[in-house]
Amino acid sequence: MGSEMSNFVDSQKIKTIAYLGKSGSFTEMAKDYFCEKYSLDAYQMPFRTIQEVMSYVEQDSDAVGIIPVENAAEGIIRETNDNLLKSSDEHIKILAETILPSNNCLLSKNSEIYNITGLIAPAPAIARCQNYIKTELPIHLNIIHTSDTEEAARLLNSYNLTYSIIGTEKTAEIYNLNILNSNINNDKDNHTKFLMVGNFETEPTEHSVSSIAISVSDVPGSLYNIVKEFAENNINITYIHATPSKLEANEYVLFLDFNGHIKESHVKQTIDNIKQNTKYFRFMGSYERI
Repeated sequence: MGSEMSNFVDSQKIKTIAYLGKSGSFTEMAKDYFCEKYSLDAYQMPFRTIQEVMSYVEQDSDAVGIIPVENAAEGIIRETNDNLLKSSDEHIKILAETILPSNNCLLSKNSEIYNITGLIAPAPAIARCQNYIKTELPIHLNIIHTSDTEEAARLLNSYNLTYSIIGTEKTAEIYNLNILNSNINNDKDNHTKFLMVGNFETEPTEHSVSSIAISVSDVPGSLYNIVKEFAENNINITYIHATPSKLEANEYVLFLDFNGHIKESHVKQTIDNIKQNTKYFRFMGSYERI
């Protein structure tokens, strides 16, 4: 197991881990990563949507949630940002962030790829691995569509050994399947950023970053004044993303990540100063980027 959270978050206080997705999902793999990194030993609960994860964490102060926030191939996951913004509990914050590969694998009970004649998979998985399917699998491959990967894994038991599915390494582990080929997705460098969120206080670490969400007045110099505040306090902005606001029409919310922790005096002062130049402000958390 990894190191304890020590001064970061008291891992003993975390009783439940809520996460997105069914068995073998990429978010479940991220959950496993966070558990190993921070030696978390808590009851684990999967949910169907990001909103369900957030709602559970809002209602249970002893819980954390694991959710995806950005995919290299598909971009920002709007549902995550929207739910973080509209959370009724301002104490729900980002506690940690990590980026993990999003690699699909060809899985089967068979151990030899040349025996494969069929594929059971949901349409999105087939689309993500279309190049591999066309070039590496039989021309007359029998494809059976399912609603999700978990259904495909369960259906595999109803077919003979020449059938395969598209899944993750976690899927192979759960259903005791062979990995015939890994990283079969069209985008070989695809990866996803995941967040751990919850109602806990964090302490500064050497890898601390902070996030805020703001909107500014539509007048010259508004955004400049924000950026200037960071520059004058020698704080590096590492990320800026604008997304349409659901608060007002024709308005945008800016998400900013920057180095440092809110418990550092210069960061706290910068945030206090920024609040005076914004129409909307939400502190999203100071957390460890691992």
